[in-house]
This record gives sequence, structure tokens and C-alpha cells, in this order.
Amino acid sequence: MKPIHVGLLGLGTVGSGTIEVLRRNREEIVRRAGRDIVIKVAGARDMKKPRSVSLDGIELVGHAGEVVARPDIDIVVELIGGDTDARELVLKAIDAGKHVVTANKALLALHGNEIFAAASAKGVMVAFEAAVAGGV
Repeated sequence: MKPIHVGLLGLGTVGSGTIEVLRRNREEIVRRAGRDIVIKVAGARDMKKPRSVSLDGIELVGHAGEVVARPDIDIVVELIGGDTDARELVLKAIDAGKHVVTANKALLALHGNEIFAAASAKGVMVAFEAAVAGGV
């Protein structure tokens, strides 16, 4: 079965941790989901910044909008924080028919209704458990 292709928006602490968790738990994820989850591309503001995780096999781009625009990406994981750029990128991803995962509490608090309505209209999911658990 075709793997699920993921695009990351942000390669800070949470983005790097996401890469590590998906790699470390790959076999279990495949067993449970029946498909591999592959991070294909990541957007980062500073392309030259040293990373705490290997980016082998992950294309690095300098603008998060490039990640959202890619037709080969199934799920966009928003990890840039804030509510302005994140809102714009999440809504573009939804409009492109991509599922979205976010841990961004500010984004959901300020724009959650708009985002969930857009996702419902497009028939895609917005997952946000990390944002909720972080608040607990």
C-alpha cells in the first residue's frame, strides 16, 4: 500500500521530535496503520541551521508555503506556532485537500471555528490532540 506522505512546517524542537518519534516507532506505526508514514519534505526558515536530528531522506525547503503546495503531500503537520502565518498555511493546506495536524494552541483558540469549518467543507481532518494535552 502507498505510504502516507507528510510535510512538516517547522523544524524546531517539536519538528525534530516528530521526525524522531516517527522513525523510532516506524514498525509499530506500519503494523497499526497498515501503511508507512514518510516525512517527504520540511519547511524551515533557516536552511543552514544545525539540526538535532538527521534529515536524510527529507527534502528541506526555505518556505513553508512550498510544503503546502506540493501535490505529493497527504498530511501537513504545522509546527511553526503563532497564529498569523500558521492560520494562512493551515487554511491553504485544507483548501488543497490535505489533512492537518497541529499542536498550536493559539491557532486553535483564535481561529479554530474557521479552520474546522473549512476542513468540514473540504472533507479533511484537523488533528490537534497535542494542543489539548499540552494545555492539560
